[in-house]
Amino acid sequence: MTGGPDAGSPAVRPAEPADAAAAARLHVERISEGFLALLGPRFLTLLYQRILSSDGSFLLVADAHDQVAGFVAGSGDVRGLYRAFLLHDGVRASITAAGRLVSGWRRALETLRHGSGDGAGRGRGAELLAIAVDSGHQGTGIGGRLVGAFLDEVVRRGGDSAYVVVASHNLGAVRLYERAGFTRSQEFELHAGASSLLLQWDGPAGASGAGGTP
Repeated sequence: MTGGPDAGSPAVRPAEPADAAAAARLHVERISEGFLALLGPRFLTLLYQRILSSDGSFLLVADAHDQVAGFVAGSGDVRGLYRAFLLHDGVRASITAAGRLVSGWRRALETLRHGSGDGAGRGRGAELLAIAVDSGHQGTGIGGRLVGAFLDEVVRRGGDSAYVVVASHNLGAVRLYERAGFTRSQEFELHAGASSLLLQWDGPAGASGAGGTP
């Protein structure tokens, strides 16, 4: 199980609908690699709202005095999440990011292919879709607590494995996940010409918690 936060530090809690816009803002500001950040906060707000409303997906936030200091999003059914997003939000989302989608159509297809399960880089269990910490809270341990809370939520939902895909050069993120118990599993190209790394976490079957993080 993950340890509780120190006194005065942000507590991790399930997100509420109003938190979707804050998660989208942090995604754009703090996640430099990947394609989704390029689509802008309005597109991402719709995506995080869909994550919140999808049974197989979840969004957790670090709450610092009623402000979102960080978030982590996960899904045990990425294919179903993307399908629901395209079905229910596709038109509105495409309008908010029409120009970016036209210029980046190839990367959009690569992202959807990964989400559909037809491409490389698919691990076992739930996928950690995104994680970000506000710049004012960097170095306070929030990232580790969010990863631990993600794993706890996976176990709470009956899972015993999870994975995450990061840019191979993002050594800080790789170390964060390795400290939480993830191990390097596969190197591949999610987007052409860019190396990505899949890290896998497998917890003990039937465990009541995800294991502590420093």
